Amino acid sequence: MKQCLVGISGGIDSLFAAVELKKIGYDVLCVNMHLHSKKKLPKYTSEVLKKAGIDFYYTDYTKEFKTHVIDYFIDEYSKGYTPNPCAICNQHIKMKMLYKEAQKNNISLIATGHYADFKDGFLTKHKSFKDQSYFLSCVDSEILKHTLFPLNKYSKEEVKKAFDINIKESIDLCFIKNDYRELIKSKIKPKKGVMVKNGKVVGYHNGFFNYTIGQRKGVKVGNTPHYVTATNPLKNIVYVSEEKKLYSDSFYLENITIHSGANMIDTDSVECCVRYNAKPKRCRVETDKLFVQLEEKERAITPGQIAVFYSKNRVIACGKVAKNGVYRLDY
Repeated sequence: MKQCLVGISGGIDSLFAAVELKKIGYDVLCVNMHLHSKKKLPKYTSEVLKKAGIDFYYTDYTKEFKTHVIDYFIDEYSKGYTPNPCAICNQHIKMKMLYKEAQKNNISLIATGHYADFKDGFLTKHKSFKDQSYFLSCVDSEILKHTLFPLNKYSKEEVKKAFDINIKESIDLCFIKNDYRELIKSKIKPKKGVMVKNGKVVGYHNGFFNYTIGQRKGVKVGNTPHYVTATNPLKNIVYVSEEKKLYSDSFYLENITIHSGANMIDTDSVECCVRYNAKPKRCRVETDKLFVQLEEKERAITPGQIAVFYSKNRVIACGKVAKNGVYRLDY
């Protein structure tokens, strides 16, 4: 009987994954990794696991989570980026440490409650709207080779119906209680600055980190809607303009990870998602220049977000959107 270590969060998806693997014949062990807190699993979760004959244990990765996710999140905002902490967490904590725990237990397979799949050496999109391949795109392929995705055949609705009680949904920004800006303010002191349009001061703000590309809220300029098009952390400037300035058909990457065997990155069959749930756009990638040319314009391509590249629903590469070269602005 094959053994599998399942990372369980207390949410319905990972619980379903563990029980499903047990049903189809795996010897399942679960681990709950303490990340931003040391809360115990909900009573119902532990009861379901016990009824299914599945043991579980806790392990502490709060220190690693703070370094790789929380500190990273604050540092990125301080530099004028809009980070994607979930993708970073999967890359450096959830998947990596889950595999580490499996090795400690002499278990060769791991599993999660993500809506994705791994086929023929590639991370693959899930069939439903809940697809989470975007958030797993930067995970090491060697780890994914040892990963099972029990939800690959199920929709979110089917998973919800599996239990007769409401179980909490996973929270994207699990370490944020209310407003993420409050966390940033605890490390970066808000400072009044100017809003600039076409080289002219048109308004004021109380901290550049309160704004991200495409944001309209808090931008009061004239009688027409204006949006944030860029920020300058060093000068504490927020640049604004009309919505048409938000659209671009090209951008640069700060780095790119091309997954093993994905030599199709330089072909014409590549599609790019510049944010989670964005409509994939056909593109051309110049890997030597870290440059991406889209076939059609995209709204609010945001520095710090993860750009994920697909070929026939398979993840072939990912990279971080760079600050330079996204928009042409008259600073």
